[in-house]
Amino acid sequence: MNTVTITIDGRSISVDPELSILEAARSNGIDIPTLCFHEALAERGACWLCIVELKGPARFIPACNTKVAEGMVVETDNATLQGMRRQSLERIVAQHCGDCLGPCEVSCPAGCNIPGFVSAIASGRDRDAMSIIMQAIPLPGILGRVCPAPCEDACRRHGVDEPVSICALKRYAADSDASSQEPFMPARAESTGKKIAIVGAGPAGLTAAYYLLAAGHGVTIIDAGRQPGGMMRYGIPRFRLPESVIEADIRPIRAMGAEFRMSTRFGPDTGWDSLSRDHDALLLAIGASSAARMGIPGEDHPLVVSGIDFLRAASNAGSGNTGSTVIVVGGGNTAVDAARTALRLGADEVTIMYRRGREEMPANPQEIAEAEAEGVQLRLLCAPTQICEAPGGVLVRAVAMALGKPGPDGRRSPVPVEGSGFGLHADLVIAATGQAVDAPDEALPDLGIGRNGTIGTIAGSMRTELPGVFACGDCVSGPDLAITAVAHGRRAAFEIDRFLHGLPAQNPQATFNSTYGERDLAPAPFYERSMLAGRVPVPEIDAAVASRSFDEAVTGYGTSDAVQEALRCMQCRCRAVDDCRLRELAGRFGITASREAPITEEFAIEGTKEVRFEREKCVDCGICVRTLEAAGGNPGFPALAESCPTGAISA
Repeated sequence: MNTVTITIDGRSISVDPELSILEAARSNGIDIPTLCFHEALAERGACWLCIVELKGPARFIPACNTKVAEGMVVETDNATLQGMRRQSLERIVAQHCGDCLGPCEVSCPAGCNIPGFVSAIASGRDRDAMSIIMQAIPLPGILGRVCPAPCEDACRRHGVDEPVSICALKRYAADSDASSQEPFMPARAESTGKKIAIVGAGPAGLTAAYYLLAAGHGVTIIDAGRQPGGMMRYGIPRFRLPESVIEADIRPIRAMGAEFRMSTRFGPDTGWDSLSRDHDALLLAIGASSAARMGIPGEDHPLVVSGIDFLRAASNAGSGNTGSTVIVVGGGNTAVDAARTALRLGADEVTIMYRRGREEMPANPQEIAEAEAEGVQLRLLCAPTQICEAPGGVLVRAVAMALGKPGPDGRRSPVPVEGSGFGLHADLVIAATGQAVDAPDEALPDLGIGRNGTIGTIAGSMRTELPGVFACGDCVSGPDLAITAVAHGRRAAFEIDRFLHGLPAQNPQATFNSTYGERDLAPAPFYERSMLAGRVPVPEIDAAVASRSFDEAVTGYGTSDAVQEALRCMQCRCRAVDDCRLRELAGRFGITASREAPITEEFAIEGTKEVRFEREKCVDCGICVRTLEAAGGNPGFPALAESCPTGAISA
């Protein structure tokens, strides 16, 4: 066979003279980016991403439709070419519009593939749903009950009627799996012989343990509590999170071989000096389990308890004495949980006092509604100023508040209203105004603890300044959501695994994500695809009965309800997101910010369940047209979808 000799990137190679520069480069392991090239098609497009530099008079040429020639000298990668390719890619990206990922999964701190597991439930594939969830959230029964669901706030279904009940569906998948004959167990890699000590058996520590065990490492979990779970076990009441659910989520971690050293305090009972003898890395996953102070006179009165201590005491089979009248100070989940628990312990009147309005309460709105239904009263826009001794209890002196100007975080700061003071009698005051981290100052004096008790990590890698010591969860972020702690734990496991394999830190990189825009501001035809269908109510026991019982208040979906609710999902996630060439190239060239391209008047999403065409995702690469021509007009939908580089045609 005749060949020609060319030079590519300084390498002399002999190739078939009928090949293009692109084909010659690929056959010799040299990658040249392209969007419109398809190896099965003779005609080429014109994306100009495959531009190369030819030494000679015709300097910059497309590699896909330029044939090789004897003596040709080609350079495929330099700063000039990178700039030209990026410019071409930005032009192409500007024409492309659609959701790469569903807004729900973008808003999920753990990055769970929500459309994927919801679709699996809709088609009766509960096992697949569980497998998808566990890729990002290894505590699905717990998070399906306690997560405040930022994903539901972002759900595009808002533009039709009501958001999908994502958390209830996650809970359904977890409960269905837990009750099956063979609950889900992840595949575990071959043992590496490495071992990690994890301090903290809360959501961050348990999550890290799950992924480290799956990677083949050994894990020892150390915690001061009698049982694992952290604040999920001792800070969330059983009527919201039954103990059996916590155990079901921990079961795979136990089954994979985790060693639990409970009732063991890091520092007083054990330290890194001793643990390092048989452990290769240390992860600090210490939660925010200390109560913040209110900062008012009288808060040390014996009839004032912290929300954390109150819930911890009540977690032991619902024990505790509240008296008749209880005032809970605060507006978060701990405050609402404490108020609902007080009712169940026999209080006749429970009031939540919060310095902002209802819309500003950080607690889960659903839980606030459940508390009100059970009889908890909200006293908003007021704050305590002093706790005083009073006959038979205490007097809470308070003042009305008004919302002032927005602060740096965008929230309007409450300011006292002059002359608005008043007093309320209480048998018990529960202070639930925040939580703090118990930093391991004495155990690791060289760690570098911040003023707020948090531990600094290097460039978000979960690695601390101490070699082999990592940190994640509340002790890094400060008090935060359990789902954020789960995200931290997964990230920490990834970094520890790299460390144990001798690899450097890999800081998370933002990926390109095209979007139609805000959740309910996508083009009208996008929403018109869906028929009106309100949320399927999540079954719960009667509020009057619930308020006097520690049985789980919300009983959850059965199979038929779960399928019906899952079918409401609009499946915003692009079907081709995992192998989209445009998205891969955008990431490669650093085009990572979310893009919102203009919507044309011809916007349409057409097709059937089997195939879908989204005109706004088309970048006119011409591959589909050339595929049709090459196949005589009938290549079949799967072939068209497979050849489309942007997900405009998907099967």
